[in-house]
Amino acid sequence: MEPIVDPAARNPSTKFPLDGLTVAISSMPQETLIAYGRAAPVLHSFGGVEVVRLSHNLIIKSGAGVLASEGETMRYVMTTFPEVRLPRVYRYFNFDCPFSYFGVKGYIVMDYLDGLSLDSCWDQLSHEAQKNIVTQVAAMVNQLQSIHSGIPGVIGGGISRGIWFSDYGAGPFTTKEVFGKWINWKLGLSKYYGGAAADVPQIEYHHFVLIHGDLSPGNLILDADNQVWLIDWGCAGVYLPIFEAASLKHQVQFPNFAQLLLPLIYNHADELAQLESCSYGIKHVVFSLPPEIASADRTDP
Repeated sequence: MEPIVDPAARNPSTKFPLDGLTVAISSMPQETLIAYGRAAPVLHSFGGVEVVRLSHNLIIKSGAGVLASEGETMRYVMTTFPEVRLPRVYRYFNFDCPFSYFGVKGYIVMDYLDGLSLDSCWDQLSHEAQKNIVTQVAAMVNQLQSIHSGIPGVIGGGISRGIWFSDYGAGPFTTKEVFGKWINWKLGLSKYYGGAAADVPQIEYHHFVLIHGDLSPGNLILDADNQVWLIDWGCAGVYLPIFEAASLKHQVQFPNFAQLLLPLIYNHADELAQLESCSYGIKHVVFSLPPEIASADRTDP
């Protein structure tokens, strides 16, 4: 399957729905904003997530896989890590959507980045250009990991997503103890079913840091000044530092991107092996939880 793209979305002569309007995004009724989005040309649509161009300067990202917590995370990064380049967020909200897995459909209004998505050209770039890009990405990743937290999970609360939380997500993790019980339960399940060696030690969790969680050329934009911008923060959250390297290593489309970036970010072999040992329990025994967490989360009679 290929993403849906409307060439008009990148054409500078296109008249976009919000061009020339003076109404502030912050005060526009949600239903009106959504209606403008339906009339806007599609920049990218794939897997239930759609990005359309509202104006020459603004886009709106929406879908059942989009949560307001992504906008909350982006706003937090903007205000806390000024050296991390990402689109400025202006508004985000959820609507109830009973047919979606998360029960909502999300919308995020943010800046349009005029640049090149690196998945379209990564393999054609020179080795020096690739090194320059990963150096920039590493600097931003290391910025995100410069502040330690004692509380894991999604900024603003909610379900954790990404390859280390299964296709269905996991959590929410309200304390470090809850996270520790969950991750070591998954390790125990992996051992029980033969997906991990019996002598793998339990995972310790001293502190947590903010990670992007989905680093890949498909989530990088290169602008006209050769500066790299990070997009798609749907898997971001506050987790163990090794989660970033583990997610990067296991993205499959651009292995040489991972090979270049991994040595430049937090990447301890023992911690990586421990997390990888949890994989079977996370991916194949998805709904098994520690008894105390399962009883606390149970809502069905």
